[in-house]
Amino acid sequence: MDDDDNRIVKLTSKDGKDFEITAKAAQLSDLAKDTLEGSDKVDVDILRVDSSCLEMVIEFLKHHDIEAMKEIGTPLKGSTFEEIMDQAWYQNFVSDESISREMLFELLTAANYMGIKPLLDLVCLKITFQLTGKSAEEIRTILNLPEMTPEEEDRAKKEHKWIFEDN
Repeated sequence: MDDDDNRIVKLTSKDGKDFEITAKAAQLSDLAKDTLEGSDKVDVDILRVDSSCLEMVIEFLKHHDIEAMKEIGTPLKGSTFEEIMDQAWYQNFVSDESISREMLFELLTAANYMGIKPLLDLVCLKITFQLTGKSAEEIRTILNLPEMTPEEEDRAKKEHKWIFEDN
């Protein structure tokens, strides 16, 4: 490990809160890596992520630096979230008891924006199992989608019959 990996960098949320992390841990994020690579820069502005969400992202990055998350392969090798993600820390990180649905979706957006593939994969896996077995109406509610007009619903039922089938 070279000295650059151990240097402390500062990630600043859109609401101005600073978080410190090692460069090595931060570089799991493509956004941080691109900003830090080949420069002496130690500050990275995370313009689209608020402090409550960035705090969770930092927690993920720090833990991933200690215990890397196993890759979530496709096709999925299990029928439950726990079968696929068998690492307890990562299970707990996105458990219903640990995180609200709103924060889960904020993490999804942050992981995508910051280019953190393992976090994006983990959150997408969790959401996948939250949606599994739900009706179209339940999914609409979970995803906070607007109600469709009768015309939109008719078109959707014709184009995507499988979504509206009863389980």
